[in-house]
Amino acid sequence: MAARGDSPAPPRAAILPSRKAFSPIDILLIGVWFALATGLFELAVGLASIHGRGVITYDTLRTNWHHVWMVPLSYAALFLAPVTAAVGLALAAPRFRRGRAAIGGFAALSAWSLALGVPGLNTPARLALAGGLAAAATRLALGHPDGFRRLVRATAPAGLVLVALAAAGATAFEHHRGPSATPAKGDPNVVVIVLDTVRADSLTPYGSERDVTPNLARLAREGVLFRNARSTASWTLPAHASLFTGRFPSELSVDVGRPLDGEFPTLAERLSARGFATAGFVANLENCNAWYGLDRGFDHYEDFYENDRVDAREILRCSRLGRFTAASKWGAKLVRTAFGPGSYQYRKSAAMINRDALAWLDARPDDGRPFFMFLNYFDAHDPYIPPADASRKFSAGTNAPRDAYDDCLAYLDGQIGRLLDDLDRRGLRDDTMIVVTADHGESFGEHGLAGHGISLYRAETHIPLIVVAPGKTPRESAVDRPVSLRDVAPTILDLLGDGPGPFPGPSLSTAWQTFPAAELAEEDEPVFLELDRAEAVPDEAGDAPARLGTMRSLVAGRHAYILNGDGGEELYDIKTDPEERQDLASLPESRDRLRLFRDLMRPLIDVD
Repeated sequence: MAARGDSPAPPRAAILPSRKAFSPIDILLIGVWFALATGLFELAVGLASIHGRGVITYDTLRTNWHHVWMVPLSYAALFLAPVTAAVGLALAAPRFRRGRAAIGGFAALSAWSLALGVPGLNTPARLALAGGLAAAATRLALGHPDGFRRLVRATAPAGLVLVALAAAGATAFEHHRGPSATPAKGDPNVVVIVLDTVRADSLTPYGSERDVTPNLARLAREGVLFRNARSTASWTLPAHASLFTGRFPSELSVDVGRPLDGEFPTLAERLSARGFATAGFVANLENCNAWYGLDRGFDHYEDFYENDRVDAREILRCSRLGRFTAASKWGAKLVRTAFGPGSYQYRKSAAMINRDALAWLDARPDDGRPFFMFLNYFDAHDPYIPPADASRKFSAGTNAPRDAYDDCLAYLDGQIGRLLDDLDRRGLRDDTMIVVTADHGESFGEHGLAGHGISLYRAETHIPLIVVAPGKTPRESAVDRPVSLRDVAPTILDLLGDGPGPFPGPSLSTAWQTFPAAELAEEDEPVFLELDRAEAVPDEAGDAPARLGTMRSLVAGRHAYILNGDGGEELYDIKTDPEERQDLASLPESRDRLRLFRDLMRPLIDVD
């Protein structure tokens, strides 16, 4: 009890610092502001990373082409529940209008999203970082309430309008690039088929002990079979970039996490400029994704089915916080409840690629324009599991990877046969150039290795190459000389009567026009290969040669020469020793040949 004469104690509220309250509308706009600010910041960082620094991440590969407006909208949707709750509390209890709880909650959501984007942090570190950021943002906003209120009222509505305009623009102008050139007259159609992870010696036309690919054998009899074709690298991304540009991997920007830039023209760009309708359909969604720049020059390019889709699930997945929510145990349940079951389509079968390609073919306008169609099949890639309805002729009752691989090849060959028949039924085969090749092979225990992208041995680099151009390629012809994947683009242009165009490699037409069965001397036209991915070699590859640093190889005549990253040399006679079991580099009689290969290599790289 206060003593007589003492003033009564002031009410508790009177001793709190003076602070203007935020109205429920202010709370609503503050929540919208935090959502849009977080989304726009994430979008800006992503765009700067992709287009400024040229960095590609796994999140990038799965980014929807509408991400410019989907990212901020995703955050607006994720903030909807906490914003609604905060507005309701502000209406029900005036003390919540002071804003500390609402602003602190919004800031915590934004800060957690930002922390998720910092690589290398464990969960406690992310929580600490998010807590610090949220506390700092809350103090700053409450320390200047009038200024913060004015900022929010001015920018939150403008942000919503900006997102709406971006969405309207993106849906009006879909991610589609039509050809600008006038239709080419008299050009045949061109179909390029890449059999991802297919080594040549596993196929029937290359002497496989099993008749695994009779349809490819039939196609080979219609044109030219190159018996000793080599990729430019032993993994997907640089090999496809070489195929499209005619350049060696070391000449190109493309690498793990880095897209193909516009320095060199692509085959699709050249054919599009010539008047072709161009379309690509890929099953290797990781390394043939459009974000890696392999879609340059294509009017239509399909990788992930969902990448052009506009729906609630895609909007959620477009933001980092949305992906985190959908991946959490409780979040996944909410997503399934709200949208039903669904998942990313990470692998497409050959039947799916055929279906999509033929659908595009049938839907294109009848304007007389020839088409260029690129098909990437992924069925032979590990884990070597053919579709459920495919036959298990070779792997039934066995656990041998090579048997499962052959079943995948048999399924793939059947689908290629169906594609050829479908083209025939449409009356297109007689006016269509078809090129079948691979990006690389696969090791199955040779040199103690399994997989690809870990060496430059023949198992990983010897690829099929079949060229069928009605009226321009001889039937039932075979070429023994070593040739390179990089020569496919100039060969196609040459067969179209356009010379090699902008591609530096030679046309392979000279190979079947002049003594196709003759072996070249080793000083003539060597085939160059390289591999530079020491940092990306998986742990399970053990002491793979690629760990030693940049590898380079030359194949000429009957010999293959390998220069390892540590300077060690290997030499193999691929005619008498196709499995490359006996390294000849240490033999005295190999000195002159090694010196020859060093001389051949010197113009290509700086070799001491």
